[in-house]
Amino acid sequence: MQLILASNNKNKIRELQLAFPSETIESYTTYSEPIDIVENGKTYVENALIKAKEIAMIIQKPVIGDDGGLELCAFPDKLGIHTARFFEKGLTDRQMNEQLLNLLEYESDRRFKLHACLVLYNLEDKPIIVEKVLTGRVSETICEGGGYGFDSILIPTGYTQTLSLLNMEQRDELSPRNQAFNELIRRR
Repeated sequence: MQLILASNNKNKIRELQLAFPSETIESYTTYSEPIDIVENGKTYVENALIKAKEIAMIIQKPVIGDDGGLELCAFPDKLGIHTARFFEKGLTDRQMNEQLLNLLEYESDRRFKLHACLVLYNLEDKPIIVEKVLTGRVSETICEGGGYGFDSILIPTGYTQTLSLLNMEQRDELSPRNQAFNELIRRR
């Protein structure tokens, strides 16, 4: 079964394809022009379901919607479900990371929770919903390396270096999106 993501984020799709090479993973844009979906849910599950259902109804195929966000314990209402909208459009990963480091500059509580929620909408069946969370602390500097997004500033619980400094296999294993995707595949 091909797995169609309600996303046109090439990094996200590439990360999943590399982590799950035996699966065929593609963007919904293979079947449709890009669709501007209003994510007005109050939870990660609601937003993932909105995306999956809307695109599945348009392309008439099962679709996986995803939503996630970075929650900073020092600022519980700043990011979370609104992470993507917190930053102005067009910023690079580095610029977003610098903005977060500036926000936390004088904070002693640097703990984070990185949420990932995936919903497989099958058109007929009850949706399959999987949520996973990575916890840790935000580093004080940007540590260039592999990965993308916030990988260069997030230090997972039990580790002493950022995700970007871990090898790809370690990043894949720790990724809450990959963990959720793995479970979704088992349950489909």
